[in-house]
Amino acid sequence: MKVRTLYHIVFWGLLTLLFLQQNPKADLQDYFAWFTVLGVSAVVVYTNLYLLFPNFFFTKKYLIYSLLLVLIVGLGALSLKLLFPSGNTSFSIPIFQHFTNLLFFVVITSSLKFLREFLRKQELLIKSENEQLKTELSLLKSQVNPHFLFNTLNNLYGLILQNQNSQAAEITLKLSDLMRYLLESSKTEKVSLKKEIQFLEDYLALEKIRLPAQADIRLEVSGLENDIFIAPLLFIPLVENAFKHGLQTLSKDSFAHFSLALQGNELYFEAHNSVGKLLENQAKSGTGLDNLRKRLALIYPTKHFLEIEEKENSFKLTLQINL
Repeated sequence: MKVRTLYHIVFWGLLTLLFLQQNPKADLQDYFAWFTVLGVSAVVVYTNLYLLFPNFFFTKKYLIYSLLLVLIVGLGALSLKLLFPSGNTSFSIPIFQHFTNLLFFVVITSSLKFLREFLRKQELLIKSENEQLKTELSLLKSQVNPHFLFNTLNNLYGLILQNQNSQAAEITLKLSDLMRYLLESSKTEKVSLKKEIQFLEDYLALEKIRLPAQADIRLEVSGLENDIFIAPLLFIPLVENAFKHGLQTLSKDSFAHFSLALQGNELYFEAHNSVGKLLENQAKSGTGLDNLRKRLALIYPTKHFLEIEEKENSFKLTLQINL
């Protein structure tokens, strides 16, 4: 409110300075005449801005608004003509000229009003879009967490049924660490890449517990001399997809190879896994990858590339992010 008042004072002040510049030899009578004109102009302007605009123009009653505007400007022009009927003052001009001058003030102030309303609506729109973005990202992230939790609990359940208590205890501790990370990462927009890698290593450790020794599971990391920050939980859907669709049926050639490399501002993550014959056409199913695509589109809209390469016995996903 104070800032708006200041803008109005500056506007009328600039008009007064313009009058003084054009009339350097003005006397007291000229000053009185000017401030009289300024007063009448202000009445017309503020009647338009705070009475006609909200009640008629913004409610789309354009005809009534136009008629009332002409009436208000006409009354203002008539008032000035009656105040300065004749004499040596520069404001003793025809009523049509008064009407034109007042209409000019109305047009200028109305344009400023439109500009202010436009900027205000743009600001509200941006805030609304940001809130919608945060809500959508939160929803997508919450869909990642249960998917991961269900898979891990299934692993734990299988170990308990097999009476492998020591391994069940180990997986419980790992699960505790992983869930703690999930809760912490869900509260922030960016996480340390090193912590994200540790999260993946812990996840792979859990998966290795339930898999036979011949399963070839690897994670290779390169180029990470300095830590960087990224959006959380971007890689786990790719890792989960490999185990969900690639290692459900095991053979001597079963593998899941993961690599992460940082080259300048480019981050590369690759998931390459074997695929059972019965699961070849199911590799892209599930909500994990769909959610990942949506998150990438929201967080890195023009800075990511996700490629899928399918072969007879293998499936490869490559994610590239420009940080």
